[in-house]
Amino acid sequence: MPLTTVTSGAMSPSTKRGLTMTGLRQIKLLGLCLDWTMTEPLELAQHSEKIKKMAQALAAKGVLTLQTCSRTEFYGEETALRNIPSEAFAGLPFRSIEGAAAIGQRFAEIASGGRSQILGERNIIQQLEDAYKRGDPNLPIFQIARQGIDFGLTARERHQFNAPPIYDQFVRDIMADRYRNGELPDHLYLLGSSNLSYDLIESGVEEHFRSTTIVTRDPKSARKRLRRETDKKVEVIHQKEFGHAREPQSLVVIATSNLTDQDKADLQNALLRLEPRTVVDLTANPVMAAALAGKLNYVNMYGEEFRRLIDQNNEQLAPKVPLVRSDIEAALRTAQLDLSAKAP
Repeated sequence: MPLTTVTSGAMSPSTKRGLTMTGLRQIKLLGLCLDWTMTEPLELAQHSEKIKKMAQALAAKGVLTLQTCSRTEFYGEETALRNIPSEAFAGLPFRSIEGAAAIGQRFAEIASGGRSQILGERNIIQQLEDAYKRGDPNLPIFQIARQGIDFGLTARERHQFNAPPIYDQFVRDIMADRYRNGELPDHLYLLGSSNLSYDLIESGVEEHFRSTTIVTRDPKSARKRLRRETDKKVEVIHQKEFGHAREPQSLVVIATSNLTDQDKADLQNALLRLEPRTVVDLTANPVMAAALAGKLNYVNMYGEEFRRLIDQNNEQLAPKVPLVRSDIEAALRTAQLDLSAKAP
């Protein structure tokens, strides 16, 4: 992909890295951005999963890589971006952003939750922090990212721009729809010991079931975390113990993406043996192959039911978006003026 020569804007001295206005103007910075508004969400999630393996190596070459299920973005000096392998683009429609000012504003808006598919979603905060921590904090692009993240988080907090627990609500809506005729839910299986599994437990979803089980490859660690974080009664089993008998009144929630191809194959076979009432897949890259998913009552985040929840959330938070962006723009202007005044 050809790169464009650009001229940078300015950033705040609050990063305390010793950059001057003159120095920034001499640095050619560029961002290459692809998000869910530019391609099919599932295709993007699958592509982003591949980019995850490149992120650390690219950071060592001065490229800040931000990849989530709904975005793949590369930032750095023009010369550093030439280190990105061609397969990272996969023919997808990346859009360029030129200059420190524009890049800083984008990072701030992303950190605020104002540029998320689910407005105000919280996961992006940790994903941005991880992207920043992979690189050299003395490089200009990582300094600009740090400043943008800080400004975005400040605006988010000021306007309480946070989405409610939408995944929790998704599971509750599926439960209400699938157990309509006075049937009693039997067993809740949470596949994976991710933060999402523990969030669902803390939300009280498991209280509707006779019992709840976390299925994981590391039962010992999961039990320790359960003892540390909750007093709720939850069983923990190894994934090899899962799915050996039919349980038609059970509900399965897939809440982990850290699965090998063999893990996925084993899980698919276990689910076909279990034949639960419903499988709710909360992973960015759906676990079930299309041919197998058709044999189960299987829903994922790319269906209409989840889309409705996103729309409801976004409708509630949309009026705050201009306020959040206005705060960010004001902070960036102040930072630029401050740096201009101190530049030699």
